[in-house]
Amino acid sequence: MDEVEIAKALSSDIRVQILRWLRDPEGNFESQVDGDLTEDGVCVSLIAARAGVSQPTISRHLSVLKNTGLVETRRVAQRNYHRRDEAAIEKAKRLLAQGL
Repeated sequence: MDEVEIAKALSSDIRVQILRWLRDPEGNFESQVDGDLTEDGVCVSLIAARAGVSQPTISRHLSVLKNTGLVETRRVAQRNYHRRDEAAIEKAKRLLAQGL
């Protein structure tokens, strides 16, 4: 992870908003059938519904966040759940602060 990759990942308003929502999943999303919102993460369908966009669109945004390490994905039952990687986010904050 370098500051350019992080800046690209954060260049999308929707990706930044996803990270904000995932900071407090229980406060931002309805409960889900499988998986705990905090422990396992949030399923794509809930994130897509909250953002008002299609699941494939959200999946692409989540893929960018995952590739930079800002989001982790966990498989529960037959769904993927996404949550913030707090250690990676702290590292990203430090890298951006040092690079600017």
